[in-house]
Amino acid sequence: MSDQKSTTGEFSRRELVKRGAVVAGAAAVPSALPAGFTRVTEPVSASKGKLVIGAFDDPALIPFKAKILPAFTKATGIKVELLLQPYDAFFAKAFQDGSTKAGQFDIYIMDDPWIPQYAAAGILEDLGSHGVQASKDYAPPFIDLGFWPPRTGPRVKGFEKDKPKLIALPTIGDLQTLTYRNDVFKSGPPRTWAELVKVAGAAQKAGKIKDGIVFRGVKGNPIVTSWYPIFLSYGGKFFDDKWNITFNSPEGKAAAEFFVGPLKKLAPKGVAAFDSTEEGAAILGGQAAAIIQYSGNAIKSDDPAESKVVGKLDFGVVPKQVKAIAQIGIFIHGVSASAPNKDNAITFMKWFAQNSVQTQLARAGDLPVKLPAFMDAAAAKKHRLLPIALKQIKAGALARPRTPDWSKVEELLGTELNKALVAGSGGGAALDRAAKSATAYLKQQGYYK
Repeated sequence: MSDQKSTTGEFSRRELVKRGAVVAGAAAVPSALPAGFTRVTEPVSASKGKLVIGAFDDPALIPFKAKILPAFTKATGIKVELLLQPYDAFFAKAFQDGSTKAGQFDIYIMDDPWIPQYAAAGILEDLGSHGVQASKDYAPPFIDLGFWPPRTGPRVKGFEKDKPKLIALPTIGDLQTLTYRNDVFKSGPPRTWAELVKVAGAAQKAGKIKDGIVFRGVKGNPIVTSWYPIFLSYGGKFFDDKWNITFNSPEGKAAAEFFVGPLKKLAPKGVAAFDSTEEGAAILGGQAAAIIQYSGNAIKSDDPAESKVVGKLDFGVVPKQVKAIAQIGIFIHGVSASAPNKDNAITFMKWFAQNSVQTQLARAGDLPVKLPAFMDAAAAKKHRLLPIALKQIKAGALARPRTPDWSKVEELLGTELNKALVAGSGGGAALDRAAKSATAYLKQQGYYK
């Protein structure tokens, strides 16, 4: 699975559309093919055997539509129409569809940060009422994202006392892991950030590698995504249980100072302007010794059409300070409350949740969402990132905070981090400035009395 900016330069699927931006002026979309969508499967006439799935276009869906959907039709006789549109446009179209009860879609395939908006708006079906269950075989951090309100952590206003309901199921897994040069880190993946800096720094100084590490430094979502596993590894937390900002804690400031100081010294010149395209070129082109990246980009390491250093790149769990925790960003699907083919949608939810189907998905090249599929020998033989991804899940993997306002907080935080990265110092002060701005914003949004 890949961040869209890594291949197309388009709007990143990690950049959540700002809260409420799609609500103003919403109107029902046409009853035929929604404007701007690409029809993947052949159109079918309306019948009991039809299912319409909407999704944002992403390379990770290629195995899903090529292998999984035909298998579902063969098993059930239900024909599937998959409608694809760019990330930001689909967020708006799907939210509008649910809000206006237009009934264009039966199932939405979403990015996991969309769940707070969609669930809070009441446009996703309660799956538990249809007998859909959260199997224990799901990777815990993945299935947790299907519940609203969240089963753990702070809850947004209006949902404090509600019982969590299962309103979505994980579709395709995705999380950060370490990709490293095995001719630089000859003893295996660096287990700590200190080890990474020491080994990569020595190799850089000796002229064995141009850059010790590469990461995304662009303000907003890109730099926060790069800093995220470092921040978590230092023991940082973004909020307390009352939504008070805590990312400028001593742990957070230590992580920020490390990021904009020692780590930047190992990175390419101009890294503050790097996004997915630039960091991908550095690791796949052989200039960088290490990178923390999502699975869709990591698997390019073995593709001769993408990588100039095939055989020299291996995978590992992200380095730790006190912990080794990566960011997750999965595909997740739910049934529209206004689905015209709701029974077929529920049938799909139950069918796709089977361990055997998840194993098919893994063998087809995607990261699965259920633990047994990660351990399938045939899948691991084709997809050597799978065992490492499972190790990372067990070591630690967390989603972004469960609030519709995370994108704004991330924007404020990422702007200040970028300034400090450009300067090469002042990470702690940057967090204090971001905390002040984010607190003012959240207060305006009604988070605090």
